[in-house]
Amino acid sequence: MQLLPDVFLISGYAYGLHPNVYAVKGDGAVVLIDSGLDEKDLAMIDENRRAWNLGQLPITHVLFTHAHFDHSGNARALHQRGARTVAGLGDAEGIELGDDRTIPYAYGRTFPTCPIDLKVKEGDTVRTAGLEFQVIHVPGHSKGCVFYRLVRSGRVILFTGDVVQVGQDCESATLGWTGGVDYDRAAYMQTLTRVARLECDVVLAGHYQPCLKDGFRILQHAYLRALLEWRQMAAPVSIG
Repeated sequence: MQLLPDVFLISGYAYGLHPNVYAVKGDGAVVLIDSGLDEKDLAMIDENRRAWNLGQLPITHVLFTHAHFDHSGNARALHQRGARTVAGLGDAEGIELGDDRTIPYAYGRTFPTCPIDLKVKEGDTVRTAGLEFQVIHVPGHSKGCVFYRLVRSGRVILFTGDVVQVGQDCESATLGWTGGVDYDRAAYMQTLTRVARLECDVVLAGHYQPCLKDGFRILQHAYLRALLEWRQMAAPVSIG
């Protein structure tokens, strides 16, 4: 599914699969954001690359938003094809070791470990094929979660992983799963406070639908949701 000029959804919700995988076409090459869970997701990635005439272009890099199995499970397979792997500090080691930071306990299988070629932090930029992805560290859902910021066709695009996801009809936001071993609500709240102020046109999240207009509103909705839900959960119970 083509979302924007040179930006494609090549696996995920629109194809009846859980994790979204995006492809960005650069100069004679393709960059993927996340990799999906397993062989079924990888087959869908390959099928859609061919469908959108991307199959003949090499994948130079796979940029991981975080280490969870459903987003990095095909890291090794793509690395063996020649793609360079990129992940945030704090999550990169989880992918390399295949430890509980990849949440294998949620899928009942062993994570296929993979070396990470480039470990990135806040303010870094990944440059390849004429593309520039700025790294924004957004801990909370996991310790090393990152956004990737790309400016393309005059739009500011944020690949947000699971930290901020788009609600129904782009009128709300949802927040990431709380079952990771390094989930940290306090850090997550700080992240949402900060990203609610970001300039953004397009939000492309790790699950569910994209938001292709006024993406900053999704970031603000995520912050509001956390304020309402988490503050309510922390409120004392009155007895008597």
